[in-house]
Amino acid sequence: MSDLSAALADHRRAMAVREEIRLAGGDWSAARTESHLTRSAVTAPLLRVRLLLPELADTAQRAVQAAYDMRAADSTAALQEARGRALSASDDLAAAAGTALTA
Repeated sequence: MSDLSAALADHRRAMAVREEIRLAGGDWSAARTESHLTRSAVTAPLLRVRLLLPELADTAQRAVQAAYDMRAADSTAALQEARGRALSASDDLAAAAGTALTA
């Protein structure tokens, strides 16, 4: 679970950097490459959570999708809102994991 949380944090950061550069009209090719690496890094921990804690599968997938959705921002304000949703979804996952693991 902690691996997925860390991977999501890394991906949110990479997506925020990437999209800020893209929205500003800069060359975002290096940032895009970085975001592809961080996105790939989400895959294995997500699979582990889905297999080992199936009760968290939907919540985990929502947190991942929220991070992925940051790429659809069409303005800096929209990017900040998407980042906030992604952070909130990750917080929801952490809370659900705490509940599941203490049950």
